[in-house]
Amino acid sequence: NKATSFISCARASLVLAKPRSGRWHQIRRHLNGLSHPILGDTLHGSSPINRQWREQFDLSEERLCLHLARVVLPETDYTKPLDVCCPLANDIVTMIRNHLPQVLEQSRPVLDEEGIIIDDECQI
Repeated sequence: NKATSFISCARASLVLAKPRSGRWHQIRRHLNGLSHPILGDTLHGSSPINRQWREQFDLSEERLCLHLARVVLPETDYTKPLDVCCPLANDIVTMIRNHLPQVLEQSRPVLDEEGIIIDDECQI
């Protein structure tokens, strides 16, 4: 089956992006420009890949697999420093564990080092 073999050979990564400034959809555009669009991105993504993930792996029509996992803001004259972390959504974690376990396994050391929360436990 062409669709099944396409998905089983698809490239997939967890990307740790650390933009210092930029526009609202900068990460989405840059990754698409590198031929590595974000799963579920209907504006900058890949329609055939999104369709196959929806049909075969129950990716929600509304799901964009992009997540702000941690934001760190420095102290200013008016504010204290801020370091906030938010675990990945359960549906994304489930999708990664079920369909891309090797990606999670390979990414875990860097995610842990960066304080990115995969489970309900805060790593910071």
